[in-house]
Amino acid sequence: MTLDPQTVWGFPPTSWTLVRQSRDTDGRAVGAALDQLCRTYWRPLYAYARGRRLARADAEDAVQEFFATALRRELFQRAEATEGKLRSFLLTAMKHHLIDRAAREGAARRRPEGGWADIDFSQAEAEWLRVEESSAAPDAAYERQWARALIAQAMIRLEARYAAEGKREVFDALKSEALEDAAGGESPNAGGRSLSAGARRVAVHRLRKRFSEALRAVVADTLPADGDVEAELRELAAALKEGKA
Repeated sequence: MTLDPQTVWGFPPTSWTLVRQSRDTDGRAVGAALDQLCRTYWRPLYAYARGRRLARADAEDAVQEFFATALRRELFQRAEATEGKLRSFLLTAMKHHLIDRAAREGAARRRPEGGWADIDFSQAEAEWLRVEESSAAPDAAYERQWARALIAQAMIRLEARYAAEGKREVFDALKSEALEDAAGGESPNAGGRSLSAGARRVAVHRLRKRFSEALRAVVADTLPADGDVEAELRELAAALKEGKA
């Protein structure tokens, strides 16, 4: 997993924060906010499009077109955190987009003008073929990829925190062991051997606790102010478990 080294621990842009920034009058701030939103959440939308049995090329086009609309400020400017979950907002918007797309003759153009960015869909497609293709429920595929996107964001925060504390090596050595279940079943690595057994146990426990805190913070920012973080975590955990079944 590639983490963003530019993230600053303590002040990372979060989901609804980025949505609010996308309505800023500063064009550069708008572009940066939308770019981060797109890079965080395109995989769940791609999984949904493939789950709707769009061919790979059509699914790629649909995702590009969807975010091209966002870049023109026709989507996120209408989103409000008080209205509910960002997860639900984006999925509903994507469903409407696919309905409109299907109704427009010749609307699917490769690399649409004004599109978002170059996206390498190959890894997402490989994952789809390995895991998601057997699922008949596109909403379930979307939710599994959403959960993975939030885990990735929590990992970014966690890495930035350890780096800010001068403990990047500890994070790199123990992250697979400490976060095996959450991060998708990675095997423990052989790093961190300079730590004693007791120190290693403490460090792993601390890393797990900090990851849990980071994940809760990431999830909370996709919910309205009164959202139930624990209930959302249970739903996301269930989505991941279903994907492994």
